[in-house]
Amino acid sequence: MNKFLALPAAAAFGVLAVPAVAYAHSSGAVTCRATFTAHPENASPPWANDTFVRITTIRAASEGTWKAHITDLGHFTTIAGTRSDSGDTIQNAVTGVFAGRGDYTVTSAAKPHCVPGEHYSGSAGPATGQWPVHYFTAATTSGIDPWHWDYRTCREHMSEDSVAGTTGHLAGLKCRPHQPKPTPTPTTTDTGTPSPTPSTSTSPGEAPAPTPVDSDLPVTG
Repeated sequence: MNKFLALPAAAAFGVLAVPAVAYAHSSGAVTCRATFTAHPENASPPWANDTFVRITTIRAASEGTWKAHITDLGHFTTIAGTRSDSGDTIQNAVTGVFAGRGDYTVTSAAKPHCVPGEHYSGSAGPATGQWPVHYFTAATTSGIDPWHWDYRTCREHMSEDSVAGTTGHLAGLKCRPHQPKPTPTPTTTDTGTPSPTPSTSTSPGEAPAPTPVDSDLPVTG
């Protein structure tokens, strides 16, 4: 899924209970939280439905210029018979975890303000490519760059990256007997922004855990 072009079910694990509120860092940054349920992956037809939390941190860079960073953490459930972004046909409906991140440069004379109780269901909501703009009364952005998303099930791992493209495979393979399902575990980066890091054990020969989300990537564009 190219989440940067569109927004990224109540899966077996359920949605993370994170309130959609704002708080200010000591640095003056503003952090907004939004939740999503049953959000279809950006494909035709969608290959999965997502339930997740998005955290957006916005900091002033200079007069009229802002740096925004998003992190996503949640679950996805594949849709059998469709084709994932790795080009594999989805064989079964399986639930996995995903984590993502992206950076923006925003131009606005106004200050950002979070949306109280921000929640979207289905395909509703601002496009991810222009995501932080809706927190300003008037703003523009050149888009999201860089960006990275990881998807993981008990047997597969697929990554999508603005530089490396799509790597790995996701075909909806069922878990082997007694094989643990992946569990998302939020961590905190040096910037204080919760950053998603799915983690779980793997069997020999299985896909490794996705690369931990690192909000310290250089902001471009």
